[in-house]
Amino acid sequence: MNIEHNSIDYGIYIDRKNAFVISLDHIIYEELMEEEDIENQGNLPRSTKVDKQQTHLQNDRNEQLKKFCKSIITKIIDARSLLIFGPSESKYELQKEIRESKSLKNIKEELIVADFMEKDAAIRFVRDHFSQIIVGQQVFAARMKDK
Repeated sequence: MNIEHNSIDYGIYIDRKNAFVISLDHIIYEELMEEEDIENQGNLPRSTKVDKQQTHLQNDRNEQLKKFCKSIITKIIDARSLLIFGPSESKYELQKEIRESKSLKNIKEELIVADFMEKDAAIRFVRDHFSQIIVGQQVFAARMKDK
């Protein structure tokens, strides 16, 4: 059995404006993500010009999100497992980018839909999540010794 000495469990909270990359003990990385808001056109007639403008804005936002996700990935190259969570759809793009990353090919990942959280709540969430896993593994190991 190979033991990875430098591997870390990370929790990654992501919402519309923030991402926190959290190890079990402290925040490793935090970055603000400014999302461009596409104004609701309401009852105005849709013209080709408006459609092209909205398409352009959406493409820009998608590119910004991809760059943001890749910047997160550079901070977690030593990951053993990942917990990706948060309220926004951005977590799915992050998961996609992680799966496409060669450096994170064989890591365990879990995705959870969660409510909006401040930094402290996100840290507690990650700590609680990984402490449950550790306790579960220790109990399993103890039961195997009894057999």
